[in-house]
Amino acid sequence: MTTGEVIRRIRKSHDMNQIDLGKLIGFSQAAVSALEHDGPATHDLRVLRLVARALEVPLAILAVESDEEAEVDRRQFFKTSALGSAGAAMMAAAGPVAAATPGGTVGASDVAAIQNSINEIHKLDLLVGGDRLCHLAAGQVRYVQQLLDDGRYNEDVGKALASATAEMMTAAGWVHYDAGRRTQARRYYADAAQAAAAAGDGIATSHALLNASILDLETDVEGRVGRQPRPQDSVHMTQAAQDAARRNGGPKVRALAILREAQAHGAASDPTAMGKAIGRAHRAYESARGYDPDWVWLPEPEVNSLTGISYMGAGNYQQAAFYLQAAVDGAAAWPRERSIWQLELAHSYIKAGEIADGCSLLTQNFTSIGSVGSARLRRKLDAISAAVLPHRTVPEVREFLGLRLERA
Repeated sequence: MTTGEVIRRIRKSHDMNQIDLGKLIGFSQAAVSALEHDGPATHDLRVLRLVARALEVPLAILAVESDEEAEVDRRQFFKTSALGSAGAAMMAAAGPVAAATPGGTVGASDVAAIQNSINEIHKLDLLVGGDRLCHLAAGQVRYVQQLLDDGRYNEDVGKALASATAEMMTAAGWVHYDAGRRTQARRYYADAAQAAAAAGDGIATSHALLNASILDLETDVEGRVGRQPRPQDSVHMTQAAQDAARRNGGPKVRALAILREAQAHGAASDPTAMGKAIGRAHRAYESARGYDPDWVWLPEPEVNSLTGISYMGAGNYQQAAFYLQAAVDGAAAWPRERSIWQLELAHSYIKAGEIADGCSLLTQNFTSIGSVGSARLRRKLDAISAAVLPHRTVPEVREFLGLRLERA
């Protein structure tokens, strides 16, 4: 995703038009439009600083190729919301805030600020995808580790800080995974699970293990190093995640962990175990026991999508299409996820041999699917294109491939 597209998406997330942004940075509407279309100003760090302050985001996600991203003040990001603090732009305009002194006292407010920054990383990921956030998230991990290793704090703050460190590592793992950097993602998840276990935080441990389990369901290719899927390892990891969350985890945490187990059983071609897991997940989802933290996003359409993906992995494409269609139908409030689920639905059609229907669905939703900011999703679209290429004489396939070629 280009710098101009990132600016446009974040501007819209603020319900701000180009004229509004122009007033904040001293640009005309036409100049803002040129900026959002990757005009020369997108290479000027002075301009990008103004835009970052106006949109209340770290400079690092706009100037990803600049050495100056290393100078983005991490303390400021912790103390101000990346997407909505009323005072963020004023604080940014006032100049950088001093970084925390090594060995300084860490209090509950510092931990709360770290938790807020984790939430904002997830929000930014939804807007612009993980590609733009890898450097920023890695810097946040280093910063929190510095507080944990060198700061002074009491026992309660230390435990909360260790849990926050684990969640920050998991957030960093996710954006690296979304950006296609799976080796780094795997390392972050392993470190997160270790930090969470040391803190005695079963829910944070479960989160790290669940995210890591996804890596074993996909072919991992970085450079010339290839790694084939290992679904049975994923099964074991999801079961360990369930054990970690069993004591305090709420219905969504437990249901998500079981659905990930179902997905792994499907990939392992074990439909019996998959079906049992799906039943357990739906029962857990209807319960009311335990605590669900902010990171658990599991509305009913997401339950349907994960159920459908499980069936698709097991080769039951009819059931997969049923649940994925239900997910799409219920996703009016989540346009990004709706696009992702449309892509999965099209994939299920194509895997079932219904090539024309799958390509027709992709063509109808080509713009929305293509707008999702995720290298991971782009790779999936590339794989689907390669799979349908032998059928290019089919009109629907030809139309879809033509659109991809036109937008390349």
